[in-house]
Amino acid sequence: MNFAFSEEQEMIRKSAKDFVKTHSTIERIRELFDDEAGYSPSHYQQMVDAGWVGMVYPEKYGGIELGYVDLICITEELGAGLIPEPLMSNALLGGNAILFSCDEGQKSTLLPQIAAGELKVTLAAYELAGRYNLAHVETTATADGSDFILNGTKAFVPDAATSDKLIISARASGGTIDCEGITLFIVDRDAPGVTVTPIKTMDHRRRAMIELKDVRVAGDSSGVIGRPERAIDALEKTIDRATVGLCAEMLGGMQAALAMSVAYSKERVQFGKPIGSFQAIKHKAANMFVEMEIARSAVYYAAMAVDQDMPDLRAAVSCAKALCSDSYLHIAKDAIQIHGGIGYTDECDVQLYYKRAVVSGVTFGDSTYHRDRYATLKGF
Repeated sequence: MNFAFSEEQEMIRKSAKDFVKTHSTIERIRELFDDEAGYSPSHYQQMVDAGWVGMVYPEKYGGIELGYVDLICITEELGAGLIPEPLMSNALLGGNAILFSCDEGQKSTLLPQIAAGELKVTLAAYELAGRYNLAHVETTATADGSDFILNGTKAFVPDAATSDKLIISARASGGTIDCEGITLFIVDRDAPGVTVTPIKTMDHRRRAMIELKDVRVAGDSSGVIGRPERAIDALEKTIDRATVGLCAEMLGGMQAALAMSVAYSKERVQFGKPIGSFQAIKHKAANMFVEMEIARSAVYYAAMAVDQDMPDLRAAVSCAKALCSDSYLHIAKDAIQIHGGIGYTDECDVQLYYKRAVVSGVTFGDSTYHRDRYATLKGF
């Protein structure tokens, strides 16, 4: 059996690598820190034109119907370049929430718009008290005639301030942590009663708190996404697939941090020799490489598990995320140490990967959460 990437997948990877090399530099990334949107609309449109946003959607919904093994070839390279454009929030969060929960009419209407870059949608699934539990939903959806009234707060929503619409998980019935009773609603970002408050994060990627106060949503297909009170399955599928994409991003970041460290160790001279000739540096770089490759195997397997709908899909995702959360942080820390004192300064680019590692490590569940989920799924 051949476990290598196909020629077509290598071409996809090369296109992503060329995109990063040609259109994005660390200087551009730094300039966007103070930009209101936090990304370049023109760069995002190039991703749309390349088919990346609709890559995993069926052709009948405007996609190109490839798999997650194809997708991670892209997200890995984007992670190496610290690309901030909202591919994750639109394609893997908002878009997948629609793909896994909606009826044919909703999917046929909304997904082609997302794939074409005409509509930006993100998913608001987490709440502060619930930590990583998707079933912990305190936001309420109260019936009012044929409509619903939403009240509550959703936390750390990616790219909410620049999205056109928000998909909100809210509880129509049941207790706070019941899996049943959760419904997905789609609302305009600037609808009456919706307050989007941007929050600062270490890695400068845009996230926000969303407060819903007496937000009126239609009870038909224009407001309710998918089956009422049966949204938990779609939420779990969406987050698992977004986690695979994020893990590949993290893998790309590890590769970039290691490459920067190796390059620096060949240039920095101490005691008349490049520091890369010292055994301590060699051992550290070797350990970084081994840790990265172990994580790589888990990420690639998780992507394959999604494409093949394997029985251990969820366990594979948790294995990959637990490894990536820990390994990216370890590698980024060691990269800073290899750079010495300058590695701690804002002027040194390697610290940007450490900041990305910290935030990505807790996104969609930290290593402790995923180790526990893995053990539960495996019956340990």
